[in-house]
Amino acid sequence: MKFSLIIAAALLASATTASAVSLVNKDSKSYDIRVKGSSSTMTTSISGGTTKGSICSSCTIKVDGVGEVTASGSDKVTIKNGKISK
Repeated sequence: MKFSLIIAAALLASATTASAVSLVNKDSKSYDIRVKGSSSTMTTSISGGTTKGSICSSCTIKVDGVGEVTASGSDKVTIKNGKISK
């Protein structure tokens, strides 16, 4: 029984992670970003050539000087050549 609970918890954790938005910065410069979910807003940054995984499950990502996009589920948002896209 205990083993079954551990497996169920592991499957639930992997399912939750699989449906999270990631942000990829393919540019060489860093950007300030704002991630607005249904109940909160987070301000952070992303360095050039890096990825921020699992930043939200459903949100609007605004990249200063670039634009914004709404994403959810397992969407992959990419910054490339100073533009943002899904």
